[in-house]
Amino acid sequence: MKNNIEKIGPCEFGAVTRNSLDNVILEFRDFRKEIKNEFTELKKTNTELYNHLSNRFPPWVTILFTILGSLVVGLTVGILK
Repeated sequence: MKNNIEKIGPCEFGAVTRNSLDNVILEFRDFRKEIKNEFTELKKTNTELYNHLSNRFPPWVTILFTILGSLVVGLTVGILK
């Protein structure tokens, strides 16, 4: 019992305060672990989505569609004027 009194203080207020502080510290550590896990999952999901969308078309197809789209829009605007 003497070790316990030296650790938390001789009064009841010190014991309650220390107990509350220990609980807050433990909750904060758990919260940090949860946040780290959430960021890890978010980063993994973001990488999967980026890789999925980046390999849709080869670069030459994208360039070809851009050129053809520009020509179609240019001709349409030219005809409508």
